[in-house]
Amino acid sequence: MMGSPRELVVALVGNPNSGKSTIFNNLTGAFQHVGNYPGVTVESKEGRVSYKGYNITIIDLPGTYSLSAYSEDEAVTRNFIIQQRPDVILHIVDASNLERNLYLFTQLVEIDVPVILAMNMIDIVEKKGQKIDYNELSRLLKVPVVPTVGNKNKGMYALLDAIVNLVKVKDTRDKVHIPYGEEIQEELDKLVTFLKKETQLLKKYPVKWLAVKLLEADSLAIDVIMRLPLGNDIFQQSEKSRGYLKELFEDEPEVVIADRRYGFISGACTQVIRSTPEEHHDFSDKIDMVVLNRFLGLPIFAFVMYIIFKFTFSFSAPVIKGLEIFFGRISVMATKFIPEGIFQSFIVDGIIGGIGSILSFFPLIIFMFFAIAFFEDSGYMARAAFIMDKIMHKFGLHGKSFVPMMISTNGCAVPGIMAARTLENKKDRLITMLVTPFMICGAKLPIFALFIGAFSPEAYKTNIMFLMYAISVGLAFGSAWVLKRFVLKGDPAYFVMELPPYRVPTLKGLLLKVWTRARLYLKKAATIILLISILVWVGFSFPEINKEEIKNSDNFASIQLKQSIAGKLGRVMEPILRPIGLDWRAGIALISGLAAKEVVVTTFGTMYSLEEGSDHSALREAIRNDPSWNPLKAFSFLIFCMIYPPCIAAISVFYRETASNLKWTLFLFLGTIAMAWVFAFIVYQIGNLFYNLM
Repeated sequence: MMGSPRELVVALVGNPNSGKSTIFNNLTGAFQHVGNYPGVTVESKEGRVSYKGYNITIIDLPGTYSLSAYSEDEAVTRNFIIQQRPDVILHIVDASNLERNLYLFTQLVEIDVPVILAMNMIDIVEKKGQKIDYNELSRLLKVPVVPTVGNKNKGMYALLDAIVNLVKVKDTRDKVHIPYGEEIQEELDKLVTFLKKETQLLKKYPVKWLAVKLLEADSLAIDVIMRLPLGNDIFQQSEKSRGYLKELFEDEPEVVIADRRYGFISGACTQVIRSTPEEHHDFSDKIDMVVLNRFLGLPIFAFVMYIIFKFTFSFSAPVIKGLEIFFGRISVMATKFIPEGIFQSFIVDGIIGGIGSILSFFPLIIFMFFAIAFFEDSGYMARAAFIMDKIMHKFGLHGKSFVPMMISTNGCAVPGIMAARTLENKKDRLITMLVTPFMICGAKLPIFALFIGAFSPEAYKTNIMFLMYAISVGLAFGSAWVLKRFVLKGDPAYFVMELPPYRVPTLKGLLLKVWTRARLYLKKAATIILLISILVWVGFSFPEINKEEIKNSDNFASIQLKQSIAGKLGRVMEPILRPIGLDWRAGIALISGLAAKEVVVTTFGTMYSLEEGSDHSALREAIRNDPSWNPLKAFSFLIFCMIYPPCIAAISVFYRETASNLKWTLFLFLGTIAMAWVFAFIVYQIGNLFYNLM
């Protein structure tokens, strides 16, 4: 009788853009889920694979260049490896940029966890006209080395074999020792002697790693030892050692240690990398001569974003139309089979009318995610950040701010705000978090698609959507400039971004990315959006008006809406909304949109479904035929939606990310409401002025 499968935990570690996520997707496929690491807001990915009698759990840790954590992403990676001690560390290395990637390896080997080196993107190395002696590299680094090509799914079984074999034989090879030099090694030995006196410490932390970190004045290492009985003595010894080394080398010990690591890496690379007669300029370099050109870079980026919107609208339009027809027929069928009354209204108007209206736009989200994922995986989006860096500095934004803004565009403001943690400077981080919600996120996209679809000719939809995106970027940049100049003064720091080689995205990788994001959208639709849709229906359906009391029964539905709880609330708001061209119904949609921006669409869907005579037509047609709307009012409404506060989830994350700072949270909430009204007022009043002059 065979024994039960053995459980293994493998930590996937690597630099950003090393192809780590692609390999994770290849190894785990659909058997993965997304969550958050305990106590922090950084996204976690965990997948499972069964292989040769082992159930292997693979943890995809955030990308990092070093175990000296400066951002929360890096801290999560380090803390997991140090504290959780996985069975194996699978270190993904971009083989085409070996020296830079191996710096992380020099720190991983100081931790008492077996390491496997996955040499990814070896096809790019070969295209450069280079060869790597993997056997020699394995001998020098004293770890298994496995060549892989993640985007072609090559080497995945070899990786699994290496994991299983490493665990089976309990790798007995000596670990490689980074030659820090006699002087540094002597000071490390002194610290190790002190640290070994703390027996409890040995169970939690690798002593050699901790000693190195103390010489580097690492804050986590200092915090760990200061909680020990001998902590003060150990700290004094570390400071004495640092002072001695600083005097000896006339430089900070952490700089000297980094130099020794790079010296070791350089020596190893010299021994294992061979050039061939076919060595030539990298294909990526040739493309970058055009893409990163100082004059062409920005127009190319604008063109790429235009292509994304063109692809999204062109391919999603027929599917959206089909879904609108489908939900319209479902409504008609439900009306026929369910007896007239409050239950019929609940099903037809509350559920189908509300949820059906937002699900009709689901294809738009899918195609948008797919298009952006394509350019992400191709390596272009890293170039986009590089291109935008200089421009963003002129507006007071850090170059890294582009990443949270793109994350918001490619999904949701919540992870966009969380991604600002990669910025070290507090003022830069706060400015980024304040302006990121202006971006047209996946939740806002259905609102824009609804009104652009209702009032724009088919040929101009992409142009108008691109214009709205440009306006959102302009608002973000302009707001950042004002904040940096008058509120949060200071110069933003420059940053160095590693540009990954261009790659052809794999269909499997793209579909997995799209499915991960789409699944979250559907989950939201089945929970939060459904709940809010029901509450909106309740708000418009009660108190129920008696038809017999209304003389003109043709207007019964309109009277019901106006006299309902939601209708009365909307009419209280109407004097404030009238100067920006909106009525009480738009006000209710805006309020419900604070829960989740998609609910703006479901609110309109419920309202128009409750209207008698709508014949269950598509929501876009219902709005287009409504005399209370026109293109100018729709534009004013979209400007307001673009600026006014993000959803409750994003606000709560902002509050948490600012260390529970109520002042800045109120500034975000009230400031964006005021700003949205002012901009919508300007748009509507100037538009009206031009209309009257024509």
